[in-house]
Amino acid sequence: MVSWRLCHQLVELGVHENRDIVVFGEEPHAAYDRVNLTSYFELPEADDLLLSKPVWYAEHGIELHTSRRILSINRDARVLLDDQGVEHVYGQCVLATGSRAFLPPIDGVDADGVFVYRTIKDIEAIQAAAEDADAGVVIGGGLLGLEAADVLGKMGVRTTVVQAANTLMSRQLNEDGGGYLLREVAAKGMRVRLKEHTDRIEKTDTGLNLSFRSGDSMRADLVIVAAGISPRDELAKDCGLATAARGGVIINDKLETDDPDVFAIGECASHHGKVYGLVAPGYEMADALAVKLAGKKSRYTGSDESCRLKLMGVEVGVFGDYMQEGQYHVHRGESTYRSLVLSRGRLVGATVVGDWDQTAEVDRAVREQRKLPRSRIAAFERTGDLFDGIDLSSVLLWPDQAIVCNCTRTSCAVLKQAVVDGCATVDSLTDATGAGGVCGSCQPQLAEFVGKNAAAFTDTASSKGSWLLWGAACVALIVGLAFWIAPPLPAAQTVQIGYYQFTQIWTDSLIKQITGYTIAGLSLLAVLLSARKRLRFLSFGNYGFWRAAHSWLGVCTLAGIFLHTGLNFGENLNLWLLICFLALNLVGGLAAVTVASEKRIS
Repeated sequence: MVSWRLCHQLVELGVHENRDIVVFGEEPHAAYDRVNLTSYFELPEADDLLLSKPVWYAEHGIELHTSRRILSINRDARVLLDDQGVEHVYGQCVLATGSRAFLPPIDGVDADGVFVYRTIKDIEAIQAAAEDADAGVVIGGGLLGLEAADVLGKMGVRTTVVQAANTLMSRQLNEDGGGYLLREVAAKGMRVRLKEHTDRIEKTDTGLNLSFRSGDSMRADLVIVAAGISPRDELAKDCGLATAARGGVIINDKLETDDPDVFAIGECASHHGKVYGLVAPGYEMADALAVKLAGKKSRYTGSDESCRLKLMGVEVGVFGDYMQEGQYHVHRGESTYRSLVLSRGRLVGATVVGDWDQTAEVDRAVREQRKLPRSRIAAFERTGDLFDGIDLSSVLLWPDQAIVCNCTRTSCAVLKQAVVDGCATVDSLTDATGAGGVCGSCQPQLAEFVGKNAAAFTDTASSKGSWLLWGAACVALIVGLAFWIAPPLPAAQTVQIGYYQFTQIWTDSLIKQITGYTIAGLSLLAVLLSARKRLRFLSFGNYGFWRAAHSWLGVCTLAGIFLHTGLNFGENLNLWLLICFLALNLVGGLAAVTVASEKRIS
C-alpha cells in the first residue's frame, strides 16, 4: 500500500515524466487494500480490492513486475538481483517491503490447519479450510486478531479469540476501555479468553488441539495466528544496512538508510526507534519521500498514531498521547467508554469505545491540544458529551479542520472543495482526495457530502466574514487612492489656532516616534496573523474572520501613515519607501476585493 502511495504521489508531482520508475512485488497482484482485506469475498470482482489496476501503472509509464521477488541488493554496483536471475540497475532504491505476520514461539505453529492473516493468498486458504470447519481459534486479540475473528464469524465458523494480555487491543486500550470492547464483541457472539498463553498446537485425528500454559486445552478445526507483525528487513540486513534491535531498517528524517541512495518507508522502516504498524504513517512517509525525489526539500518528523476504526460494528478510536501520564477523566455509559487525558489543562489524548457523534471534534481538539475549562470536564464526566450545544451528528456540520478520513488525514474542507470542484459520487471523492480508499469506514460520511445537500457546498465551502473583508478592501482602496490624489496638508501659519496643535502629530519628534512604532507594531501583528496555519496556538477561530481582521489591520496602518506624515511623502529614500508601502496596500485592497468576491466570480 505504501509503495502504491509513493507511485501515486510521484505521478502527482510529475516525477514519472523525467525518471524511470520500476516496481517489484512478490505477490501476484498489484498493490491492494490490505486494511480492507475482510471484505475480499464480498466484492463483485477480486480486482476491486486493488488500489490501482495494472493499466494505471502502464498509463503513467511505471514498469510493474508482480510475482517477482528481489533477492539481493549490490549497493556498490547499484544492482538488484531478482528471483529469475535478472539484474536491474538503479539510481535510487526504495524499500517498501512492509512486514510479515509474527509467529510466536509455539510448538506446532507450522502444523497443517494453522494460518496467518496477512495476504489475499492467506484469506483464500482460510476460506477453503473454513468450508469444513465448525470451530476456529484466533491467537491474538489485537486489531488484526479481531479482524480475523470477524472473517471467521462471517464464514459461519464458531470462533474463540485467545489473548495473552489482560484486555483486547492492549496496545491501544487500557483494561477499562478493553473491558467495554470485550462486552460489546461478546454480545455479538464472539468468545474471548484473556491472559491465556498458548504453549502447543498438536495435529490430531479430529483436528487441532491447543494446550495453554494454565493447563487448559481446546480443540479447533483451524487456527489463525494474528499476534502482531515483524518488519521485512532481510534485504537491508543482507546488503549491510543498519537495522533496529527489534526489527526495521533504520532511517533518518530524510527517509534515508545508511546509504543516501537507499530509502525505506512503511512497516519495514524504523524511524527514531519506532516501527509504525498503521497505514497512515506509511502514507505520510511516502508523501515526504515523493517530495524529496521530486527535488524539493522534505523532512519526515514522525507520525501521530491516532486511529479510528470499526471492529465487528463497534467503533474504537484513540487519539494523541492516549496512554501518557496525566489527568484522566472518564465517562462510562451502558455501552460506551470515553476517556480524556489532560496535561496542564490541555487535551493531549483521548480514547473512545462505542459510537459518539463528537469523536471528530475530539480528534481535532487533541491535535490542537485545546485548553479545557474545569466546568466542561465536569460536564463531560456527568453527561459524556464534551461540546455542549454543538450539533455534530452530521458530517456536514463538522468544522472545516475536522478530519473525516483518519487513514489519509483528509479534512472536511478538502472534501467540501472537492464537491465544489465537481465530485458527485463517493468514488469520485475517493479518486480526488484519497479519502475512503483505505479501510472504508468513513464512506458513510463521504456519502453525506454528495447527498441531497451537495449543491449547498458552494456556500459552505467558502470562508466566513466576506462582508467584513469587503468593507476593509473598499476603505483601503479609497484611503490609498486619497493618498495619491490629495496634496500634503499645509503647515500652520500661527501657533494661535487649533490647527497648529493638530499639525504637531506629524511634526513633533516624540509623537512621530509613537506613530512610527505603532505602524510597525500593526504590521508585525498582521505578519503574526499570517502564521495561523503554522502555529498551533494561533489556529483558533474562523479563518474568514481572521482574514478580514488582517485586512482591517492594513486599513489601520494607512491611518497611522496619515498621522505620521500628514500626506507629506518626504524626499529620496523616505519618498520611495512610502510609495512602495502605499502601492502594496493598493494591491492588497484589490486582492481583498477579489477574495471577497470568490462566491460570484471564477
